[in-house]
Amino acid sequence: MSEEEAPSLAPDAAFRRLHPLSIILKSLSMLSRNIVAILVLHFSLFDQNIAYTALAALALVTLVVGVTTLIWSRFTYQVTDREIRIKSGLLNRNNRSIPFDRIQDVSLEQKLVSRLLGLATVALETGSGAGEDGKLDALSRTDAEALRDTIRDYQAGVIAADAAADARPVTTETPPIFAMDNRRIFIAGLFNFSFVLLAILGALAQNLDFLLPDGFFDPRTWIDALPEQETINGLSSTVRMGWALFAILSLITIGFVSGIVRTFVREHAFRLDRVDSGQPGFRRRRGLFTLTDMVMPIHRVQAAILQSGPVREYFGWYHLKFTSLAGDASGETDHSAAPCAKLSEIEPILFECAIRPASPDLDFQTVNPAFWWRRALIVSLALTVAALGAGHFIHSGYWAILLLAIPIVLILILNWRHHQYALADRQLYVRSGWWRRKLTILLLRKVQSVDVSQSPLDHPLDLATVTIGIAGGSTTAPLRIVDIPLQSAMDLRARIVARQNHA
Repeated sequence: MSEEEAPSLAPDAAFRRLHPLSIILKSLSMLSRNIVAILVLHFSLFDQNIAYTALAALALVTLVVGVTTLIWSRFTYQVTDREIRIKSGLLNRNNRSIPFDRIQDVSLEQKLVSRLLGLATVALETGSGAGEDGKLDALSRTDAEALRDTIRDYQAGVIAADAAADARPVTTETPPIFAMDNRRIFIAGLFNFSFVLLAILGALAQNLDFLLPDGFFDPRTWIDALPEQETINGLSSTVRMGWALFAILSLITIGFVSGIVRTFVREHAFRLDRVDSGQPGFRRRRGLFTLTDMVMPIHRVQAAILQSGPVREYFGWYHLKFTSLAGDASGETDHSAAPCAKLSEIEPILFECAIRPASPDLDFQTVNPAFWWRRALIVSLALTVAALGAGHFIHSGYWAILLLAIPIVLILILNWRHHQYALADRQLYVRSGWWRRKLTILLLRKVQSVDVSQSPLDHPLDLATVTIGIAGGSTTAPLRIVDIPLQSAMDLRARIVARQNHA
């Protein structure tokens, strides 16, 4: 990297603009969101007139490129020896200063087009709880990496002048802590069953339904169009059941294929490395079309989450995530550290964070059976009300509806048996879910709050819910231990607080 290309570290460094190719990227992004509008105008207002549609498209392109260029010209940034300053806005100018010592995470992201053009997006996050605090969209990859290294060197106490004077030594990349080849990604995809492909096709069909013939979504239209309809009507019930089974198997196949494709796109070339420069942490790189390169400082890890399921656990596969204060370009706060790994591969990663996995002799406590039977009563009442509302209380269909309660109650019992907790020295272990099994390992020194609450249904049974508050992670799904005796909940809170003071 030449001296002119490197970001200046002087306090009076000149303000710089983003890479000029960012105009093209932004314009393409905005135009792609308006293609449907052009098609609607073509088939409706313009009555499929090519000339009018072309003029409208040309006007749209001119407007988008002009506005994007104006925004690009008004966005500048400056890198000093202690902070980065960003100026943006057309009418309302915004001047933002982000000190290096307040930056908690610097992540790089490259979408497919950006990778082809050698550009990258730099996202800065300070842990203020508002997501990204600064974003430089479309720097050259060299400038993006140089900016990231500058911030890390500052946080590590490296003098900027010395770092600029001495060339960085060329180091051989060390083996990763964890990586996934295509075979491992394929295995992970098998456990990520998804109907996302059908959802995408359904969304496209809804937005482009004016291009489809009338009655396209009416099954009777297709039945009437089939030749030899009399022959089909004369098929035996066994053959019809065979076709129904084939349709179900086709949906299942689509679900597996969708899960595999999604996993390949997201986890392609997954690699997790230990980073010791700056703040010690994990560096994760992954992505087929969108390449993400983020560093998660170890001191910001709040908890470890091991996800699995009955089939996945039978074959010994687990998904390790870290709940962290750090956020990546997508806003994710529960970061995948090992999407498909054995316990022997997960333990060294946990060891780096001073987290111990659950030992085989760890004494897990189960919660009160009211966990399942109260929910079973609610489900049974809901099904009864549904049957009464449909006027089938006396009809045999009512009993068929109640049969749905059998598998639901069975799942509730299994969930109750897998909802357990254990307190061991300086960590809290909480298990939940049967089909989507999750083991949360929480460092007591990271606990922000411990709440004991009772709902109106808890008072008669003297039960309570313990809610553990930690920084980071999903605020919509806090860590809870439900349906335990009130006295046990109070004792658990007292033990957590007591051990937290000595953690």
